[in-house]
Amino acid sequence: MIYFVGGAPRVGKSILAQQTARTLAISWISTDVLKTFLGAHLSTVPGIHWNQSQTIPATAEWFFPSLERFIWAVSSMVEHFLIEGVDFLPAQVAELAKTYPIRCVFLGCSVLTLQQFAQFPGLSPGYIDLPADLRQQIIQHVPMHSTLVHHEAERLGYPYIDMAGDFHAHLQKAATVLTGQD
Repeated sequence: MIYFVGGAPRVGKSILAQQTARTLAISWISTDVLKTFLGAHLSTVPGIHWNQSQTIPATAEWFFPSLERFIWAVSSMVEHFLIEGVDFLPAQVAELAKTYPIRCVFLGCSVLTLQQFAQFPGLSPGYIDLPADLRQQIIQHVPMHSTLVHHEAERLGYPYIDMAGDFHAHLQKAATVLTGQD
């Protein structure tokens, strides 16, 4: 089984992946690591640009062949593996589900404030030291990105959880959905 945790940045994907991997005793990787590796070997690696929603699907399409190849390699070595990140959308998961057994959940956040941004640095505390204008762009981007993911997940029948509000309760719900322990 390949487990996917996708969605907008800064919504708890890495935390969920880490907890789920520990619970299921499986390995996990962030697409950030895969893109960093690709970036070391390619001259141009597209990225998601804050407040430019059109870059989200373009980046996912660009990244998909590498993700597909990675999953092919991993699935030949282990029975279960978890991948989390912003670099794929529900459409890519649906394509992979034609070949591999998949469980997934997509996370988003319909409302993100500067206070929430500072309160939950997640596994990337470097976000705290960003300039104020960049933090502002990010808190505007997250709900936009979340809406895009939510609509696509809903259209394809994949679970989507809005992490706004009680983060820890939503995180528990996402873990339950992902592991099928409902």
